[in-house]
Amino acid sequence: MLARVASHLYWLSRYIERAEATSRLAIAASDTILDLPDGLPYDWESLMQVFGSEDSGQSFAEAEVMEQLILSLDHPGSIRSSIASARENARVTRDLIPKDAWVALNELHGVLERQSFAGFDRSIRIRLLKQVIAGCRLWHGCLMSNQARDLGWLFLRLGDRIEHADMVSRLVDPRVTQMVPGEVSRWSSYEAIGWQNLLSALGGVELYRHSANNRLRRGDVLRFVLRDPAFPQSMVSSLNRIQICLKTIPHQRVPVDLVSGITQGLEVLDLDRLSPDLLTENMDWIQKGLESLHERISAEYFYFNKALDV
Repeated sequence: MLARVASHLYWLSRYIERAEATSRLAIAASDTILDLPDGLPYDWESLMQVFGSEDSGQSFAEAEVMEQLILSLDHPGSIRSSIASARENARVTRDLIPKDAWVALNELHGVLERQSFAGFDRSIRIRLLKQVIAGCRLWHGCLMSNQARDLGWLFLRLGDRIEHADMVSRLVDPRVTQMVPGEVSRWSSYEAIGWQNLLSALGGVELYRHSANNRLRRGDVLRFVLRDPAFPQSMVSSLNRIQICLKTIPHQRVPVDLVSGITQGLEVLDLDRLSPDLLTENMDWIQKGLESLHERISAEYFYFNKALDV
């Protein structure tokens, strides 16, 4: 397989996973607003920073943040930008992916391109986000049913799981689960709402209830989403899949130690006693580890294409 083709497949799956995870986060944030009492502030600026926006000192309202995360073409991490980039990568690899998967992605791209900023209220926004999630799930279903388990499949899975692990680290960050600036004491009364919506964003509410007897305790939730190998959307499940992919790719050039080091770091965290600041620090450390892994994969396997590898 040509290096540039492997790069296209890798980024194709990363962008689709990014769009789905951002959609789930946006819905979880909206649910949090509905669950919190009137007058309790929500830190929308921090939500933008978690997704890579620089702190400009500007104050953002809910509508502005959601427009940036969903429809903006200027924000490289927005859902619309991610799907547009995924479609471009899929366009040049159409002969390597199932036709149904291409059709599903193309239709999702059309839905986003037709959506206007005008009248983009909360109900329309939630409906669009659910369409994005359904479209991404349809894409994954087409791949699971019809994609050959060949080298292309390995790079698709590798990109998907690296992006998912990165997004889990961002969802777990207290800047997302505890979005009340400077109001730690007030937020503590509603902390369970944040953990509930974290589980919802990962599609793990039902599985968590089976594993933890409905207790929305901080340590239990963190163990479930970070370290439970039975939960397919947990971070450790993604890291395990990354290791399998790296070992299966012919002429293995990327050491799995880069992944096992992150896994071992997760295992030693005292999740019951970890302060919010330390949790943020450790999630940032994981993101840096995943970035180092990505850079090594790119250096070993891909031809650098500045137009697509953003």
